[in-house]
Amino acid sequence: MRQLPVTEKLKQILDPKKSSIKARLFVTREDGITVYDTIQDTTTTSVAALVSGVWQASEALMGLVKKDQEVMEFRLGFDTSSQGIYLFPFALTGKRYFLGAIYNDCLNPGQLKRNVALIKEEMDLLFKHEGEEVNLKKATPPQREGFLFKDISDEEIDRLFSLGGF
Repeated sequence: MRQLPVTEKLKQILDPKKSSIKARLFVTREDGITVYDTIQDTTTTSVAALVSGVWQASEALMGLVKKDQEVMEFRLGFDTSSQGIYLFPFALTGKRYFLGAIYNDCLNPGQLKRNVALIKEEMDLLFKHEGEEVNLKKATPPQREGFLFKDISDEEIDRLFSLGGF
């Protein structure tokens, strides 16, 4: 499995499991790029970008509680008793990725979460044996030399991200 690109490695692991897990399985890179998705449609790019953002926001919040906690030990769940999203970080080729499941009308979400956790463990074991797993503690962001926009007001930012646009 060593000579295959990341996407092919993940397909070999996840494709056989997608029929037994009644959820949308996906893998995204830390920068919000989709690597694998069982449902390729217009939401694929949005899911990847949102997953990356929500994970980074969660890390920032956890930094307020535990300063030096290993983020690879966490998982993120946002769910009710029958629908939700479940995320796990994992390391591959020196980079951090997220394995996730989005589910709806699930009869046994506990079992689904367990199955996703087992897939994550399987990937960790496979990639660790290949010598690809690295310690990915939360890295300090690079220092900025400048800003993209100078002298932009809060009102301009609000208008930019409002539904009406400019």
